[in-house]
Amino acid sequence: MRRTLLQSLVLCVALSSVTTLAATPDGLLTSKAKLALWTTAGLRSSSVHVDTNDGVLTLYGKVQTTEQKANADKTAREVTGVREVKNLLQVVAEPDEKRIDRSDKETRELAEKRLAADTELKDSTITVKSVDKGVVLLTGTARTFSDHLHAVVLIDRMPGVRRVSSEVKSPDAFGNDERVNELAEGSPKEARRSTSSDMRISTQVKLRLLTAAQIPSMDISVDTDEGVVTLFGMVATADVRTAAGLEANKVSGVARVLNQLEVVPTAQKKAVEAKDADIGKDLALAFANRPELKGVETAVKNGTVRVSGTVASGWDVVNTLRLVRHVAGVRAVENFLKIDEKLETSQR
Repeated sequence: MRRTLLQSLVLCVALSSVTTLAATPDGLLTSKAKLALWTTAGLRSSSVHVDTNDGVLTLYGKVQTTEQKANADKTAREVTGVREVKNLLQVVAEPDEKRIDRSDKETRELAEKRLAADTELKDSTITVKSVDKGVVLLTGTARTFSDHLHAVVLIDRMPGVRRVSSEVKSPDAFGNDERVNELAEGSPKEARRSTSSDMRISTQVKLRLLTAAQIPSMDISVDTDEGVVTLFGMVATADVRTAAGLEANKVSGVARVLNQLEVVPTAQKKAVEAKDADIGKDLALAFANRPELKGVETAVKNGTVRVSGTVASGWDVVNTLRLVRHVAGVRAVENFLKIDEKLETSQR
């Protein structure tokens, strides 16, 4: 199907409204949303998955009531920097978990022991302020935002804990050691699971999915929890679903992949034929007035776009490739982008 003038105009509108790079890194938006959902909305960290693509936050999983779904939606939308929320949560009324017969005193003692023993929290001072009928209130100071989130999840998954609240003070943004700046294939496995390593894994999985020619879908979300990658969203065929799972498994540090992608044949879009010159013009239009992409260069040959240059972080690599994939007629993307950490302070 050859591209028409109308399709080009539609593309311009879509690129301007859908693919604008978020001012706040997607990884930070995901982490902030998770912290708010686990503490403010009172959801369990094991029941809901969160992913952010270009400022659009997707919720996936199960909750027990429509009120919980609505509360999760409201909480996610209140996170500063989130442009849109796709609420894919399913309301499934399940029997309450069998309560563990443990007193608040016992819960507090066990929680304090876990916080003290966790090596990831060795540079933070997070303690238990109180436990009331299984609701644990944390207090103290976290060295990093990731430490704060990790402490909440650590306690949330303790048997007998109903939910976690937090008064912990932590930075409002990622530090240098939390930014995803290493995306090279073959990165060594981390000695321990951490929130930072999970973010790195999610970013690398997204990178593989965006550059895999056999995976044309732009509707795949990724969430990683202690090395376990969950894929959710829609793909057009079972073959694409299988291919996505295989690509995710290739990333270093992945413990296993939960492939929950839904096969929806109507999700398959007709291929649009476009000359390389037209694709080049559309790419120039998509990158216009974007200072964060001034170091990015593209070259088009037979519908394949070679992307090179420098960006500030791994999240910017993913968002740039996603921007390219949105251009009609692009058949494949070759990634040669490099990360320059110095750009982070000069651009944001």
